[in-house]
Amino acid sequence: MNNTVIVLGYREGIANALIRQGYQVIHIVSKFKPALSGTEYYMVKDLEDAQEVLRCLLNLPIQTIKGIVTGNEDGVFTAAVLRDMLQLPGSKDYRSTLYFRDKCLQKQRLAQVVPHAHCRYVTRDVDYSQLVVEVGSPFIIKPANGMGSFATTAISSEFDYETYFRQYKENLSCVAYVVENKITASEFIADGIWSDGKLRWLSICQYTTPPMQCNEGKTLALQIMSRKDFAEFYEQINAFCLCALTQLQAPDGVFHLELFKNDEGIFFNECALRPAGAWVPEIITLSYGVDLYAAHTLLSLEQPDEQPLPHYPSQLFAIVLLRAIPGVSLTRQDFYQNFDLVELDWTDGEQAESKGIYGRAGYAIIKHEHHQTLMENVNKLIVFTEYKNA
Repeated sequence: MNNTVIVLGYREGIANALIRQGYQVIHIVSKFKPALSGTEYYMVKDLEDAQEVLRCLLNLPIQTIKGIVTGNEDGVFTAAVLRDMLQLPGSKDYRSTLYFRDKCLQKQRLAQVVPHAHCRYVTRDVDYSQLVVEVGSPFIIKPANGMGSFATTAISSEFDYETYFRQYKENLSCVAYVVENKITASEFIADGIWSDGKLRWLSICQYTTPPMQCNEGKTLALQIMSRKDFAEFYEQINAFCLCALTQLQAPDGVFHLELFKNDEGIFFNECALRPAGAWVPEIITLSYGVDLYAAHTLLSLEQPDEQPLPHYPSQLFAIVLLRAIPGVSLTRQDFYQNFDLVELDWTDGEQAESKGIYGRAGYAIIKHEHHQTLMENVNKLIVFTEYKNA
């Protein structure tokens, strides 16, 4: 087996891209997913434990490995370590990857480069009143190396603060959590391709619902923004991303950058070295024909990505991560009768179950040629799922 690629964590888009490129894929995962059935995979406790993953890898019955690829946040550091240890293609600078994994280190490196929230590490021993003086109230607390919006919470009182640490008391590390001042603004993401120190391509999406509110029971939704409609904003974000990625010494690959925009300007939130989740790469492919999974796998293996990279979408698409709301019974027919859907994933009736960090029970993809109409349709769909009579 001389065309084997090791993939840390499972993502369908990553696996399919590698198979299309002719590779034999072996997964190393910390969590089983049904899609792994019938494939070759190995389990570890923690993908961020590079020693454990390396021991697993050295025990595999193969002689030649072409490379290491990951589309998972918790696999980024380990992938760089393994490439260095085994002298495989792709980024081997595991120190620099920490500036993409740790939110405090990331903002320290970006100090005086791009605007961002004040960020510091915090433990349960830090007095609440001291934090209010430093970062104001309410403030945001979250894992320093978290994934998505998991355990990201707005703290408005000492009771909230104490409750948070009671909930996550198992991790007492002094670098486990950070606090930041809360920025009130619209939220966006920039997803693109970076190689040879250059920003080759990007797409911007706007959140209909702030991600953190999904921890409070809200429905996550976002939509593609066209360069034709927002030319000046694209120019601003292009320059913003170029500045941030250069300062962070980003390796070749796909990036996912989150940002805020209000009347005061544009503010950096955080940036990851992997394709976005929440079906963002899928709606980008539908809109532009650009395959971020293919770009990421190729660049991770030091192979050229030569796909066309159009500036303008053929149509605008949006993704809504559907929730199962208690007392609201919905069927696939309900959705299709009320909305023009491109794609729907939903289990009928009361069998639908919300799970994961976004409380997802399914998803819907919709499209429209006009930005404002698409946003209105997204909001109508969210209201429909939350308030339709049982």
